[in-house]
Amino acid sequence: MDERFMKLALDQAQLALNNNWIPVGAVFVMGAKVIAHGVKNGTTHTLFDHAEHNACYAALWSRKGPRNLEGCTVYSTLEPCMMCLSMLMTTRVSRIVFACEDPYGGGCKLLKRPSCLPLRFQKEHPTVTGGVLRAESKELLRRFFVLQKDSGQKNWSDPDNPLVKLVTNSA
Repeated sequence: MDERFMKLALDQAQLALNNNWIPVGAVFVMGAKVIAHGVKNGTTHTLFDHAEHNACYAALWSRKGPRNLEGCTVYSTLEPCMMCLSMLMTTRVSRIVFACEDPYGGGCKLLKRPSCLPLRFQKEHPTVTGGVLRAESKELLRRFFVLQKDSGQKNWSDPDNPLVKLVTNSA
């Protein structure tokens, strides 16, 4: 089941790549039904323009009842960053599944040390599964970073960035 929904997240990541945005896609699933999906959408507030962030807003407003996402699983092609992880915990997402780990900005490592979390989240936080369709996600990211390097973009072409290293070196 995880692979099925991750393929949908990869479809979202491909849409992002087609728009020359970092290929990260997210799909929110509740009871085996997709309730929202998201990609970077090119807003002027690029620091907050993340696939998980955009999909979370859609998921929160896609349903009636309590405005939390308890029982929801999020499928993301890249490990959520600290900002997105905090948002997912605050909205009470039950599970996070990601394809490729992010050694540069990924936040899910924090969940392995609950004592480092605020009291509110020490006992109640999402479970995490990583590595689902990792190779496919890495390939989309590799293609993006090559395009960025070829076009002279500095933000995503830094060879010392651990994420760039991860996806551009054969591993």
